[in-house]
Amino acid sequence: MAAKQAYSTSSILTSSENELIQRVHSHFPNNEPNKFHFFYRTASPFSNFHPCSFSENDIQFHTTEQYMMYHKAKLFNDNETAEGILQATTPADCKALGRIVKNFDEQLWMDNRTRILSNGIYLKFTENDQLKQVLLKQYGSLLVEAAANDGIWGVGLKQDNPLIEKRSNWKGLNLLGYILTDTLHRIYDQN
Repeated sequence: MAAKQAYSTSSILTSSENELIQRVHSHFPNNEPNKFHFFYRTASPFSNFHPCSFSENDIQFHTTEQYMMYHKAKLFNDNETAEGILQATTPADCKALGRIVKNFDEQLWMDNRTRILSNGIYLKFTENDQLKQVLLKQYGSLLVEAAANDGIWGVGLKQDNPLIEKRSNWKGLNLLGYILTDTLHRIYDQN
């Protein structure tokens, strides 16, 4: 219940995204996170732009951004753009190509975006022991993407904005933060 009150944009969450948020909240006292770890910059291992190396089905990825955009293109059967994303050398190039995927359907993307990114993040943090240890150190915190210009994956506020300290002030969904925190709990429970 608390998660729904925090977001005026909860109507744009899918049922699986609402379940994700509720599952993450269930790990905190009274279902309410009170400790946050804010991140945004590429240097943060929690950023989708952070360089890493992981693979899936013999395909190598250099960032979770590349993974997400590749799978976005594949979801819409745009193999040409998917191949371009695999050839792209920077996450910014991958993101730009992901924005021009052919046959894009907003509802289909919304229904699949968290599953796709969750899979990529899980691979990123389980195939890299150093990254996994960094993630596990955040146990007890809700990870929060402090992206002022992102109301879907981030909270729509910068890290240095004092409003960010209270979830009720967030202007975004923080889907990336919730996926990371869910992955953290999943890996923690497996160890």
